[in-house]
Parts: sequence; structure tokens; C-alpha cells
Amino acid sequence: MKIIKWALMGLTGMVIVTLLAIKLIYGLGRPYPDVSTPPLRSDAEPAIALPLPPGMVAAGPQGRIFFTYHPFHRPQDHAEHLVFEWTSSGAVPLAPDLAAQLHGVFGITVDRQNRLWAVRPGAMEGRPTQVLAIDIDSGKLAFEHTFPDGVGGFAQDLRVSADGRYVYLADTGLLRFTDAALLVLDTQTNEVREALVGHETTAPQNWVMRRTDGSAYRLGYGLISFQVGVDGLELSKDGKWLIYAAMSHDTVYRVPTALLTNFGSRPEDIENAIETLGPAPMSDGIALTAAGAVILTDVENGGLAVLEDGKLQTLVALDGVDWADSVTLAPNGDIWFTDSRLTDLLDPFGNPASAEVMQQSAPYAIYRIPANRLAE
Repeated sequence: MKIIKWALMGLTGMVIVTLLAIKLIYGLGRPYPDVSTPPLRSDAEPAIALPLPPGMVAAGPQGRIFFTYHPFHRPQDHAEHLVFEWTSSGAVPLAPDLAAQLHGVFGITVDRQNRLWAVRPGAMEGRPTQVLAIDIDSGKLAFEHTFPDGVGGFAQDLRVSADGRYVYLADTGLLRFTDAALLVLDTQTNEVREALVGHETTAPQNWVMRRTDGSAYRLGYGLISFQVGVDGLELSKDGKWLIYAAMSHDTVYRVPTALLTNFGSRPEDIENAIETLGPAPMSDGIALTAAGAVILTDVENGGLAVLEDGKLQTLVALDGVDWADSVTLAPNGDIWFTDSRLTDLLDPFGNPASAEVMQQSAPYAIYRIPANRLAE
């Protein structure tokens, strides 16, 4: 019996030491400074009411609006279709015949060839990551690529070059356990390049994110701080720059696309070409106005921020928004953004709420800010 007692005590001690090590390495961090300012706008309103929390929203060149349900809430348990177009008749499933292939979609974007591109990160579901393109007029699959095992496992946002050849993806990594990176997929050759892997501009900094109620956002009952690498992406209007920001980071950067798409360029050449654009909030999604201002979601303050000429200001802040997730600019200058309700509905281990709680918390919203000078 003494042997069993000592064995249990030893095992308990090992567990305590392990948990303490995890806390010290992954569960600390400084509170992120409050970078909010008095909002520039007060006219953001819910434009789309939904039965489930939205994830991404994307405007096409012709002004068509597309959106997804957020995968973290396991929408497949509640609905057959997960990707939609918003029309005058309401939400219409995109490519209903491909519903099974659109399970697990995170980032979406629409290119100039009228194709909706989507990424399905695979690490959380034990499968390879996929990139899909769907013709938005026919609903047919126009392109499909499966990454090798271990590549792009946490890719959550993407953008496509004007000619439709190159797909740029942000792989956030798994918190601070695995490296974040930028990915480039050449759709003509199916080559994939990983760039800025674990680089200081793509990796999360040691900040503690706060919820909109001011409390620290940690997982595992405080054991692990929610710290995420590069997530938001956007291309400059001329396509020469990829603008990016890590969620848990204080700075927005850009890097020349010519170096990223030249698969023979050296890593140090890419690193040396990075330029700083300015400060950032804790951000998830990025969009760009026609005048070059960077719009960033502000997940701590329930809205959006705008970075223009190196100056960061709050664009809009709403008390009811829990997690401003994705943002897009329509051709007419309207700004659309989603509230994915992540800290509000996920439990301390990232599990989704029950169907009853989801129904009680509905409706969920996609917001719209009408066009003004920021979109000119």
C-alpha cells in the first residue's frame, strides 16, 4: 500500500509540475494596452440576422456579399449549409451540391474571375488542409488543392492575386505551441511555399487578450493565454504588397508579393523587405479602402479600427459585439463585418455551446457601415 501511495503522490507531483510549467510558458503575458480612441463612426447597424454565429464575410467585385458560419461553433450540428450569398431574398446557400466539401471552411475571398476561394484548415480535424475555389455563378468547383500533411494546418485567412494564380494564406499556428507562417500556393504548378515561419512579425507576442467585459481571455481555466499568430491578410490595390498582422501583436506589416511568389527568393531577402505600417489593436480580419487605409477588426473593443498614415483610430465600437472577426469592403464603399461570438459562447476548452444556448442567444449579426470618405 505504501508503494501505491508513494506512486500516486509522485504522479500527482508530476502533474502539478507539468501544469505549472505550461502556465509559466504559455499562460502568462502582459495586458494589451488599450489602443482605442473615440469612435469615428456611430452608424454601424446589424444588416443580416442569422440563426448561428457568422465567421467570415467577403464582398465580390460585383458587390455580391458572401458569408460563412463560424466553424468553432460546429454549425454542421445545426445546419446543412455553411456558406451563403446574401441576396434580396435572404441567405442563399452557395453551391448546395458541395455542402459536404464546405464543412470546416474558415477564410473566404472572391477574386476578379468571380470565384469564391475558401480554406479548410485540417489540423483540428485530423486531415490535410484544403483550398477550394467555387464559380459563384454556376456553383461548380473550379479549383481544389490538398496540402501535404503538416503544411498549413491552421491556415485561417486567404487572398488571391488579381490574375487568380497565387493564393496567399495566413497559418496562425496553434496558439504559441506551433509556428505561424505565411503560405503561397501557385495554382498553376501546385507548389506551396512557407515564408516567415515563426518570424517575429508572424508570431504572437506575449500579450494577454481581454474580453469585451475587461476580463483576461485564457483557456483551460486560466492555464493557457489565448495568443494567436498571423491571421489577417490583405493585398494592396496594385497587388504589389501583402499586408498582414498577427492577432496577438502590436504592429501591422507589409511584404512585397514579388518576393513571396518568386519561390527561389531567399528567406533573408523576404525578411529584409518587410515594412512597418503602424500600430494595431488585437485584430482578426483586415480590409483595405480604395485610398489605402487599413481597416482592422478590434476583438477587444467590439468593432473596427482604421490605420491611416501610421495613425490608429477606432472606427466603430459596439457594446453588443463580442468578437469582431472578419471585415470586407464592398465596391460601393460599404464596410461589412461579422461578430462571431467566440468568447461569449465557447467554453474554457474551446468547445461550442449547446443547441439550447445557441438558440437562446440568437439572432447573430453581420454589421454594415455605409460608405463615406474612408472608402473613397
